[in-house]
Amino acid sequence: MIDKMLADVNSLLELYHFCEWHEVECWTKIEVHIRLMERLITDMNDKIRSYVFSSVVEEIRYFKEVQPLIIKEYIFITTLKRFYNLASPMDLEQPKTYKKEISALRDFINAEKEFYNYIKKTHTYNDERYFRRLSDSGAVPTLYSLNADLESSCSHGLLLAKITACEKLVEFYTRKLNRLKAPFQAEQPKETLPLEWKANKVDAVELVYALYYYGAVDTDKCTVQELAKQFGELFQIQITEQLYREYIDIKRRKIEPARFLVKLLNHFRNRVEEEYT
Repeated sequence: MIDKMLADVNSLLELYHFCEWHEVECWTKIEVHIRLMERLITDMNDKIRSYVFSSVVEEIRYFKEVQPLIIKEYIFITTLKRFYNLASPMDLEQPKTYKKEISALRDFINAEKEFYNYIKKTHTYNDERYFRRLSDSGAVPTLYSLNADLESSCSHGLLLAKITACEKLVEFYTRKLNRLKAPFQAEQPKETLPLEWKANKVDAVELVYALYYYGAVDTDKCTVQELAKQFGELFQIQITEQLYREYIDIKRRKIEPARFLVKLLNHFRNRVEEEYT
């Protein structure tokens, strides 16, 4: 059932992202998507209350990956809607308007720095406390779970959704701010042929996690989920939907968890040796 829920979430979000929500003229369309999101969130909560998870891993996956995915987008778009409702046309032409919003969002993230770092560094040692049902985890109620339903909520799922929504809002306001700073610089995308990933999906997941854990990318500015998304966009492959589950399978490998990396290393070494012989 969890896979079905994830598929439903992704289907709705695909329609939502297809709509040019950043244009004011599309707010009537966005209203429809907001209602659909609310309906889907309610339906998911109703189903999960009586659902018996097959394992702790499945339970954590739902509360860490599936549920926050739709709630994040709901928080993002409703916050943005409120922003446009309150801002005057003159406000929208002032850089200070966006700077104020960015500052407030960063203050919120900084106030939750401990949990933010936990997510950014892809830690898992507290997952059973953070991302299990409130009735199962034994976690102390927080501001984000004080009056939450014990069977359909966890202690840190809402906080995760709010933090990731804040990051997306910062990106949105920053783009708006940059356009005000350089109004005459038209974006001219370069025509490039799409790259295609030829190896398996699990190989891509292995590589993404390796790059992230090694620090080959700036891990202070992205989560492993965001890195996987950009990796997927570059190589035309979808790996974000099953990222955590694939990683769990990789960790369970008995002989060699880094199969793909070992293959890469051996192939590279052989190629270098061939060129020097």
